[in-house]
Amino acid sequence: MTDNALRKALTQQAEEHPMRLPSNFAYTTLRRIEREQKARERREKIVAILTIAACTIVGIAAIVWFYGAALKSAIMVMLRQPEGLSFLPAMTFCALFLLLFNLYLRRKFADY
Repeated sequence: MTDNALRKALTQQAEEHPMRLPSNFAYTTLRRIEREQKARERREKIVAILTIAACTIVGIAAIVWFYGAALKSAIMVMLRQPEGLSFLPAMTFCALFLLLFNLYLRRKFADY
């Protein structure tokens, strides 16, 4: 008895207020899905960047915490000796070369 009453009320409401979809329903729905996917990808990228940054900061803090005194004394010894800074141009060149090589490889293999 209750099912029939509900069914009758719903059919009356459907007859009084017919639901019609807009003509561009599929287009707007696909655009909304696209926007939501882009927003999800953006959130995932931000979370990944924050995770990498947090891990880097924790790693650097751990190195400073455990090896800070040894690093400080080694740098002080290196600065006191005149030949201590002779490796600096070579290290700068190597770091610059590796940075540029990394950028080149990222551009070349970014699609893979």
